[in-house]
Amino acid sequence: MGANLIAPYASAASTLRASSAMRTLALLTGVNALGNGLFATISILFYTQHLGFSIGFVSGILVLATVLAIGGDLVSGRFSDSASPKPVLLAGLALSALATALLLVVWDEASFTLVLCLISLGQGLCMSSNTTLIRRIARENPALARASLRSLLTLGISAGALLAGLVLASSSATAFRIAILGNALTFVIAAVMLLRITVPPAPAGAAGRPRPVLPDRRFAVFSLANGAIGIYLHVLSFALPLWAVIHHPELIWVVGVLVALNALFTAAFQVPASAGIVSVGAASRPLVIGALCLAISYLFFLSGWSSSPGVLVLVLILFLAAHTAGEVLYSAGTMELLFRLAPAQQQGQYGAFYGISNGLVSSVAPAILGAAIALSGGWGWWILAAATILLALLIRAVSNGADPQDPPGTIDA
Repeated sequence: MGANLIAPYASAASTLRASSAMRTLALLTGVNALGNGLFATISILFYTQHLGFSIGFVSGILVLATVLAIGGDLVSGRFSDSASPKPVLLAGLALSALATALLLVVWDEASFTLVLCLISLGQGLCMSSNTTLIRRIARENPALARASLRSLLTLGISAGALLAGLVLASSSATAFRIAILGNALTFVIAAVMLLRITVPPAPAGAAGRPRPVLPDRRFAVFSLANGAIGIYLHVLSFALPLWAVIHHPELIWVVGVLVALNALFTAAFQVPASAGIVSVGAASRPLVIGALCLAISYLFFLSGWSSSPGVLVLVLILFLAAHTAGEVLYSAGTMELLFRLAPAQQQGQYGAFYGISNGLVSSVAPAILGAAIALSGGWGWWILAAATILLALLIRAVSNGADPQDPPGTIDA
């Protein structure tokens, strides 16, 4: 039994040791995740409490900013396929560093809008180029490589979230600004590391006439449904801080702790959860179970629960367990489907469409989650829970139409 538990980690470690490029990419991922974990946990409160903008205004600007992220993702995917993902990712990291630092000099709504749009554009350039880079470097088993990198990413997020807990506890504008500057610095460090990576050439056929993504109905349905389910990615960083401020403001510091624990548990279990998933059918099972766990975690937000510290701690533990289990299992399924349903020579362009689907949800997630928290009766959370389960079943139905023995990168649409 012990050998069975260790085997997935040994395989993942072998994947990361396969080349100096993978080792550098792993370190780059961890450093960048440190800043992302810090920023994601404090950003919404920095925008609303320290910059003084309303939740409605911030949500609206995030919608506009996501449009630019989608545009950047499209450019990123096409160029990464035909040439190299490295210069695109490098440009995205540089722009992200500059735009994040500019948050320190925001003075009005117009400047805030410009800065958020630049941040989103930088992140858009990073999305598909990063996926293509992983595919180029880890040719044999990109899904397991991505699972390994995701574990490192979550460890970085955990460390960043712990730092964010200190920032939230201090509540000082100076602490928030130092944290934002630190996040900008991680983008710079990641860009320097990226310069050391040598990227293999594009697969044969990548420069030819591209296969259209949208008419590929299976991948389109998978991407759009997955994007809708992806609202769970914003629950810990957006919904939980607002819920805490409304119901238990004295415990706002707990948000950083929960984000950190979520990241630690995700890092610990992501590789074992992904090991052995080598077919479409094998990917769909954990995907559906994970979606069910996520749906259960949404019910935590139905009320303020209790003023009793003991009851609140118990409920928070149950919430964290359900949300983390859902995230790990659901991600294990989707990572395999992303690589298996997309042609290898067009990973960037298919990845861009996948990223657009997630970007659309990111643009409306603050508004949806904010409405779910604000509206009485909790029916918004019931709808989100039901939709999550139904969409996961839809993904399983359309994905299982593919031959489960197809190697990654083949498709029969």
